[in-house]
Amino acid sequence: MATCLCSNTLVLALFIISVHLVYCQDVQWPLHTVCNSDTLTVSYRSCDLLQDVGFTLHPCPNKLTDPANLRLALFLRQPIDELYLSAVLLLRGMEVLRKNEALCPPHFPRFTFCGSRRGELITIDSSFESITELPIKGDFTLRVTVVNQDDFQIACVNATLSIV
Repeated sequence: MATCLCSNTLVLALFIISVHLVYCQDVQWPLHTVCNSDTLTVSYRSCDLLQDVGFTLHPCPNKLTDPANLRLALFLRQPIDELYLSAVLLLRGMEVLRKNEALCPPHFPRFTFCGSRRGELITIDSSFESITELPIKGDFTLRVTVVNQDDFQIACVNATLSIV
């Protein structure tokens, strides 16, 4: 009886230690570099612990005024009848720009992905071309969060734009 109690205690202790180790590790998605030119580097990491986001920028522009094609892809874990974007651009920790926008307002589907259901793969193809060159050089941090009508996080990304 004593050996059975001792071995059960040992098994329980090892289980608790293994669960503690699993939950204490710093879980992060890999850092993705989508653009690396002489003047511009763009990298990002998903800040959603359950899902990574696929993002490409092609071709990698030498200047922000050069045209580029964007593609974003992710699987939906919740429906998006309504979708809200929150983006913050920081330079050296100071806020440069903040944008909050309804991408899919109630009863007004602006984009083809509005109304998509759980389990669907969303792909967004767009082009990008800045109308002005940023006057400041440096490492910008871009934080983007997208939530649905139930305040469920659909996507979350932390990106770094290094402009030389």
